[in-house]
Amino acid sequence: MCNRLADRNYSRRRVLVADDQAVTVQVVEELIRAQLGCHVKTASDGDEVLRLLEAEPYDVLVTDMLMPGVHGLSLVSTVREKWPDMDIIVMTGFPEDFPYVEVVHAGANDFISKPHPPEELEAKLIRIFKERDTRDAQILAEIKYRSLFELSMEGMVLLDPDSHNIVDMNDAFCELTGREKDDLMGMPLSDVLHSSEKDRLEQGLALFAVGGQGTLGDVVMVGPDGKERSIDVSATFIDSPAGKVVFLAFKDVTEKREIERQLAEVAQTDQLTGLSNKHTFHTHLECAVDRARSEKLPMTLITLDLDNFKQCNDTYGHLVGDEVLTMAGELIRQNIRVGGDEGFRYGGDEFAVLLMGAPSSIAKRIADRMLSQYEQAENYGTSLSIGIAEYRGERHAIDFIRVADDALYKAKALGKNGIHIAS
Repeated sequence: MCNRLADRNYSRRRVLVADDQAVTVQVVEELIRAQLGCHVKTASDGDEVLRLLEAEPYDVLVTDMLMPGVHGLSLVSTVREKWPDMDIIVMTGFPEDFPYVEVVHAGANDFISKPHPPEELEAKLIRIFKERDTRDAQILAEIKYRSLFELSMEGMVLLDPDSHNIVDMNDAFCELTGREKDDLMGMPLSDVLHSSEKDRLEQGLALFAVGGQGTLGDVVMVGPDGKERSIDVSATFIDSPAGKVVFLAFKDVTEKREIERQLAEVAQTDQLTGLSNKHTFHTHLECAVDRARSEKLPMTLITLDLDNFKQCNDTYGHLVGDEVLTMAGELIRQNIRVGGDEGFRYGGDEFAVLLMGAPSSIAKRIADRMLSQYEQAENYGTSLSIGIAEYRGERHAIDFIRVADDALYKAKALGKNGIHIAS
């Protein structure tokens, strides 16, 4: 018996037994306490049953149908209405007066005809306790799930796996999208994303359905105000007894991506002039050479050097030197095509301009303009020497740079403040 009790562990269960026959109550009470180890309380009439239920909770009511006070189907229906989570087992010696179907319709979970073997009540209680354990576990899991779901700082959504419509969401998702719950419920998920993301979303979900989970990075979400956010979306396909559903977690990475963009820009940009730096120059030039060679496109490189810059620094100081460098960078930006040409500072006082799709004749007009503007600016005794080289099929970027540098040195050798075009 000890082993049976240890295995079952029903000591936390509370059973209320109601019958006006003292002998019956005693037998049932001893059976439940001895065989199942439950806490048991007894009542001799229906009114006492209701008083006891009002005073403290019980898991199961085992009740006779004929007792003083409230009894029969009326007692069953009253208990079911007031304590809907309670299980009810009906005992009666008059089954013809209380048909099983009517008893169940009134709210009972099970039915026993008197007299009955002790094992029958024991078996029915064990079944009910097991069902309650399962139900309690489900309720606990639901509470944990709802807590995690609702309190998560990340947006969370339950999605219908067939229509991809939203069936549930947490407050964080509403805040992320800038929409109310009532507006989001039943909405296709694609409606909160940029129109360009629809096909990507459908393809991603179809692929994830095969493996059960996956992540889409940098999905563009659009709010009602048109503001765009960058989102990482993780999807998990769940097949539960209640049906299939897709669980989605939305992580806002907008600020992270902006920081990454800024860091990348800093890594590629000369902080004084705002032009691209030396590392970026070599990287972009290599790509440009490959493209010019494969697509047979014209391309020209302009190299610029500030004449007498050391003397300027020595005479006026480094702050003025920085001012001159900044002015040179601004002059380059003003004279090149946005999105087509690129300007670089690739040395102390050395600059370069890469003209993709342009021959040396166009580069000469740009160089003339820059030379003229620089002469008219406050240059503190400095001037520009400019070399121009049009791409002629050089195999490597370093060879192309050498040709442009040679043209620059010839411009300096010819007296500075001038332009030389490589032949």
